[in-house]
Amino acid sequence: MKIRTLWGFEGNAAKLGTASDQVRAGVTLESVEDEYAHVLIGKGLAVSVTDGAGPKENKQASAAEKKAAAEKAAAEKAEAEKAAAEQATAEQAAAEKAAADEAEAARLKALEAKKEKP
Repeated sequence: MKIRTLWGFEGNAAKLGTASDQVRAGVTLESVEDEYAHVLIGKGLAVSVTDGAGPKENKQASAAEKKAAAEKAAAEKAEAEKAAAEQATAEQAAAEKAAADEAEAARLKALEAKKEKP
């Protein structure tokens, strides 16, 4: 596997395919064992180098695709705002009901306290 080192380090020369265990930053190594290369990449010491594997050119989005994406995003945003508003309304109604229940309980307690006094 072909990798490029990001940091200097001491490694296994046999697995790196080098003459020395010491490797400098910025060096491209051509024949590193795959498993060892992935370990180095995972530790952040190197990155994989691929020749010609990436796309040559990016596809530009058409006006219709941009419009459709914008409309979809706007619809999703409106739906999320509606759901948040409904949730806030439900929470407010629950809080008002709890306050009314508490007030009713206090009123009933006061009436019972009046009845018990001779």
